[in-house]
Amino acid sequence: MNQITTSYSSPQTLYATLSDGMTSTTNTIISNSDSSSVGAVAPNDHLERVKKSQFILEKYPDRVPLIIQPSKNDRDAYPIDKSKYITPRDLTLLQLQQIIRRRVRFPAEKALFMFINNRIYPITSIIGQVYDSNKDSDGFLYITYCQENTFGGSG
Repeated sequence: MNQITTSYSSPQTLYATLSDGMTSTTNTIISNSDSSSVGAVAPNDHLERVKKSQFILEKYPDRVPLIIQPSKNDRDAYPIDKSKYITPRDLTLLQLQQIIRRRVRFPAEKALFMFINNRIYPITSIIGQVYDSNKDSDGFLYITYCQENTFGGSG
């Protein structure tokens, strides 16, 4: 049985910690340390994630489940402390970007880029609409982020 404990990571975003006795293999599938691609997941792990996303969507119909990870191509990736989020459908990508910046303690002089299905969406996009058109077959929306120095300094 899934158990969700929630806490607010910011005034507008609900963060959820899922615990249901899953094996450590399944837990690493959606953690920051995962080195496999999203498409290369064992069928049983995929079914577990489908169950989790369905449970979240039933319990919180006005929210969407996200998995946020640093890009594997970013050599200076800033790790995020939590990768699973449940956010309001009306949250903008700009608001989500601000939350990510705080969670990774991202330097102000660096630009943060968020990719959904290898695309950059306008920061005014609403997460619910982006979720509806880009969610994975497991019911989660996968977002990767990377950085670029915008002021020409070393780093």
